[in-house]
Amino acid sequence: MAAVAVGVALTTAAAGPLDGRVRSSQSLSFAGAPTLGDPDAPVVLVEFSDFHCPFCRTYARTTFPEVKKAFIDTGRVLYAFRHYPLDIHPRAPDAAVAAFCAARQGRFWELHERLFAAPRPVAPDALEGHARAAGVDLRAWRTCVRAGVAREDVRQEVEEARRIGFAGTPGFVAGHRDGADRLQPRYRLAGAQPLATFTAMLEELLKGR
Repeated sequence: MAAVAVGVALTTAAAGPLDGRVRSSQSLSFAGAPTLGDPDAPVVLVEFSDFHCPFCRTYARTTFPEVKKAFIDTGRVLYAFRHYPLDIHPRAPDAAVAAFCAARQGRFWELHERLFAAPRPVAPDALEGHARAAGVDLRAWRTCVRAGVAREDVRQEVEEARRIGFAGTPGFVAGHRDGADRLQPRYRLAGAQPLATFTAMLEELLKGR
């Protein structure tokens, strides 16, 4: 998907690709989101994703490891994950809830890797097996999954993605840190973009830190 510059506020929905520079006075919270990287990194990149989305799987298996190596592991960028299970993937909310509950035990990224490494979307009845392999306490994980609180939190993250204007997944928002758990958005990208797109965006943000 080609990058298209936009000049709409972050909270304004728009048709078509949402790639490009964002001009917004509103900050975006990533409080409570699973993160990777230096918590004090000056630049934050937030992903909105769907475990049943083939484009998200492509990004997770190809580009994300390169972004992680170049920017996250080096301490330059803090990476945060938000759930956005799409309506066209009716079983995706189950996977999001499973991952959300794994995150409560500090096992989100282990389950994230397993769910996206699978050759096809993981069925709901197979989620527990993946959670076990990811190292969660199954009793606590089951309680979390059944309680309904996680599903509501996932629903709120979906609403956040829609307020930003994302119509599909994966979607990304990047900007400078604005407090402990907020960022000032400067760019948003839609789709499984190549490494070069992330590199250009993040390097420019790092220059302006």
